[in-house]
Amino acid sequence: MKSKIIVFDFDKTLSYSDTLFGFFSSAGKKNIAHPFKIVIYLFTMLLTKFKILSNTYLKNIGIILFLKGMNQTQLQSAALDYSKKIKMNNLYKEFDFLSRDTLYVVSASFTNYLRPLFPNNVNVLGSEFLFKKDKIIGLSFNCFESIKAEILIDKGVNKIDLLYTDSYSDFSLASRSEKIIIINGDMLHVCDNIKEFNAYFGKSNK
Repeated sequence: MKSKIIVFDFDKTLSYSDTLFGFFSSAGKKNIAHPFKIVIYLFTMLLTKFKILSNTYLKNIGIILFLKGMNQTQLQSAALDYSKKIKMNNLYKEFDFLSRDTLYVVSASFTNYLRPLFPNNVNVLGSEFLFKKDKIIGLSFNCFESIKAEILIDKGVNKIDLLYTDSYSDFSLASRSEKIIIINGDMLHVCDNIKEFNAYFGKSNK
């Protein structure tokens, strides 16, 4: 039997909440200016929500505020520490990630703290850091919205058998999926086609 291609979003699909802010805050908590940096980042998040600033800009601000200057060893230590704190939902706890199906986790969050959460057979694709002389200086790749589909296509994945997501921002993945399961906390809503996916989020089918 041919293995299925199953793709997962991560934040609020396998976890109960978004993890980006939590990672930045956790990694930079020892800095004396941490509370001030939190205020700046939250304000930037607000501007991003209203589409005044881009998601890429938000990530770069987070890197500058909380991570800039870390080396790769320090980053991996912070990422591993944070991965243990993420509250995972029932889908994560109950799904067999050692399945013989071909599994992908494709997330806008950083690969560094996602990778420790899955066995080696799971392909983890996420945002990546830019380093110079072993120091973090910024964002090298933002795995966000339509970029998720593009990175899968680059790996030869043009069709998805089953997609798990919580967000309409994953339309680029949903449009290539035979079946979509929308996650809301621990509740699952099955969509058998893209029209049902659009209808769930109140979007028109053109």
